[in-house]
Amino acid sequence: MLHAALVELDAIPIGGTGDDADYTGWARQFDLGFLTLTDVGSDPVRVVRAPRMLVGNQDDFYLLSIAQESSSSFNGNVRSQLRRGDAVLLDSTAPFQLSADEFAHHLVLTLPRADVARVMPVDRERVGRRIAAENPVLRVLRAAIAEICVGGERFDPDTLSELGHTVRELMFSVLRSDELADQAGVNGLLGHRAQLLRMRDFIRRHLAEPDLSAKTVAAAFGVSVRYVEIVFREGGTSPARHIRETRMEEARRSLASPRQRQRSIAAIARSVGIENPTVFTRMFRQFHDITPSEYRHSPAGESCRRSRAEGSPPG
Repeated sequence: MLHAALVELDAIPIGGTGDDADYTGWARQFDLGFLTLTDVGSDPVRVVRAPRMLVGNQDDFYLLSIAQESSSSFNGNVRSQLRRGDAVLLDSTAPFQLSADEFAHHLVLTLPRADVARVMPVDRERVGRRIAAENPVLRVLRAAIAEICVGGERFDPDTLSELGHTVRELMFSVLRSDELADQAGVNGLLGHRAQLLRMRDFIRRHLAEPDLSAKTVAAAFGVSVRYVEIVFREGGTSPARHIRETRMEEARRSLASPRQRQRSIAAIARSVGIENPTVFTRMFRQFHDITPSEYRHSPAGESCRRSRAEGSPPG
C-alpha cells in the first residue's frame, strides 16, 4: 500500500506481520497538479527508504511529511521526534526512515525536487530536521490540506489543481519560515506571503490577457510595480517569470486534458494569453523540452489524459 502511494518504500509492521485480519491502514491520494497529497495511516509501523532502493531508481522528490500522531524520523545522521502537527522534510534520493510505536498517521506532500530547486535552495542540514507544529505558516498549511482531505472527493480535478497552487506556495513558505529565528520575521513573511497568494490567484484568473504583467498586477492591487517585484522576489521568483511559468503549466494541463482534445493548439495558446502560435511553441519548448504538438501525442500526455478520464492521479 505504501509502496504504491508514495515513493518505493519498505513498510514493516511493528508487533505483527501485516497479514493479521485486524490490521488497519489506508492510503488516499489527491492529485493537486503541481504536487501530490497523500493521507496515509497504519497500525504501528516502520517505513524505510533503504539504500538498495536508490540504485537505478527514478524517484526524485521532496516529501514534506506532517505527523498527525506522534512518530519519529531518521534521515542521514538526523533523528527527530515528531509530535502531532510537526513536519519533516525528506529526500527520496537519500535513505530515510519513519516509525510509529502506536497508530501512524501522516499527511505527505510530494513535490519534484526540480520544482523546489527552481524556487529555493534546500540545504542538506534542513532535510530530516523537525519543523515545529507551532510554526504559524505550518498551521496555515495544515488547515488547508485538512480541508482538502475532508472534501477532496467532492472537488473536480481542475479545482484541486487550483488549490495545488496555494498548497505549493504554502509549502515553500513553511520551509522559508523555518529559517527565521524571530517571530517578527515570520509575521513579515506571512504578510507578504498573503499578498503573494492573492497576486498569484489574480494572475491565474487573468492568464488569457496578453498584456498581463507586473504593472497590471500593481494597478489591480493599488500598489507600485516595485512592491509587486519585492513580494515575488521574496517568493523566489519575479512577476514576469511566474506569469510565464503559470502560462506554460496551464497550457500543458490543457493539452493533456481529454476534454480539450479537439481544441486547437492556437486556441490553447490564446487561452493563456499568447496570440502568436510560433511564440507559444518556442516558449513551450523552452519550459518542457518538447513542442505542444509533440506533447499532446506523447506518452506523458496520453498517460495524463487517461488518468484524468479514470479519475486517478497521473503516474
